[in-house]
Amino acid sequence: MPPAIAFAPVPPAHPAHALPSASGATMRRMNRRALPSIALGAALAAAVAAPALAQQPQQVKFLAKGDWGTGSSAQAAISTRMCASHAARPAAFLLTTGDNFYTPDGRATTANFDRPEACLLKAGIPWRATWGNHDLGGNSTATRLASPRRWYTFTRGPLRVVVLDGNQPSSTAQLAFLKRALQRATEPVRVVSIHQPPYTAGIHEPSTTTQRLMVPLFRKHGVSLVLSGHNHSYERVVTGGVTYIVTGGGGAAVYPCVRLPAGLAKCTPEHHFLEVDATPSSLKVRAVRRDGSTLEAVDVPVRTPAAR
Repeated sequence: MPPAIAFAPVPPAHPAHALPSASGATMRRMNRRALPSIALGAALAAAVAAPALAQQPQQVKFLAKGDWGTGSSAQAAISTRMCASHAARPAAFLLTTGDNFYTPDGRATTANFDRPEACLLKAGIPWRATWGNHDLGGNSTATRLASPRRWYTFTRGPLRVVVLDGNQPSSTAQLAFLKRALQRATEPVRVVSIHQPPYTAGIHEPSTTTQRLMVPLFRKHGVSLVLSGHNHSYERVVTGGVTYIVTGGGGAAVYPCVRLPAGLAKCTPEHHFLEVDATPSSLKVRAVRRDGSTLEAVDVPVRTPAAR
């Protein structure tokens, strides 16, 4: 079936300390005295640990958008819809795919952030941001969106998220970080965010450097979903078993679809955001238009790492 396309013109642990020697009788007396304290300590530890374990979520929802901070009416409409989604069912965090601030580049202002994002700021949803090319002109992605590092990783329940800097895809330090983060991940669902898309139908060409240096790591280490922006559209490409979604419709003027990459399933130039739901065995993505209707809803296969 042809794709649906809308064309438009950790530091090491400290070693255990050695205990002084004692006679057998002395040790028995010490053990008898210590038993009540040990038992009480264990009970207290269990009482504290049990609620913490019970609070570990088995289902995590997050929201995502990209190419948004323009101060446009579309940005405000998308933010309002995101607030409604959060009110209906709370999101654990809001992930951006970059180009967070325009006019001026990289700098949050009342016009491009405080006013259009007011309801999201009031809701207190934690931000997790990707750095786009427009964000390099200022430091607001670090200071206002709490993302001072250009690449980092975090977890929520069954979800491991790795955020990368597509502005420097050949960085040896970043590539070493990516390999290490994915090798050490134990979470069953793995998502990557990078601004410049490895695969795209939009006017900006795909990042062949990311294809060459990062995509093999995505495939080998069980990444299920790669989110990006840069092209102001909604796109879905499936290749090598990995799903790539461009979500660049957060507020900036939309771009047309101009090419047909292998594995393209959908491309449409529309404003939108994503609702993403993860469980240990499932990953569901819903793209939502500014009027609240569903642009697309897909089940993304949860992948497992290749055998080492």
